[in-house]
Amino acid sequence: MARICPIRSGATLTFKWQSWPADPSKEVIDRGHHGPCAVYMKKVNSAKDDPGHGGGWFKIWDDGYDADKDYWCTDRLIDAGGYMTVKIPQGLRGGHYLVRPELLALHAAGDGNPQFYTGCAQVFIKDGGDLVPNHTVRIPGYVAPTDKSVDLNIWGRMELPYVKPGPQVATLKHGSPTTQRELKQGLRPEGCI
Repeated sequence: MARICPIRSGATLTFKWQSWPADPSKEVIDRGHHGPCAVYMKKVNSAKDDPGHGGGWFKIWDDGYDADKDYWCTDRLIDAGGYMTVKIPQGLRGGHYLVRPELLALHAAGDGNPQFYTGCAQVFIKDGGDLVPNHTVRIPGYVAPTDKSVDLNIWGRMELPYVKPGPQVATLKHGSPTTQRELKQGLRPEGCI
């Protein structure tokens, strides 16, 4: 994508999930597609030019399964009309980032077919601080086919508590301060609404 969205540190981002983008009258995702959700970020030199794959990804939010209510993150997403809202960590180092919302549908995981649904946003934090993640992961590569979170049968007797896939939500530490404060690429053209 050629456009990058400038945001402030600690901003709230909302993603809209729709199984049929050309037909908003259809459901968000089939009710039987139960599973967890997550949002990852990756600091990059250019949100416009970075290919996205590889190392540097860190999780900022996740939601899994409430066994008491038999209720998955995907159920909450459907009930919210397809909207997933997350807050970017306050004080995160400024500059270019890729943001990757993710759903994992587990309805066929027992047959070896967990289904990942992802999106991507390109953002520029214009007033960031100096916080960086303590650890990062590679995408692809952060989940293995044999992980308990994806190698299970949700229709049978499932081992509880359900362990969400991938790393834990990242803890942040102080790093070098923001040096990139001005967005120079991916700007909205003059006269564009």
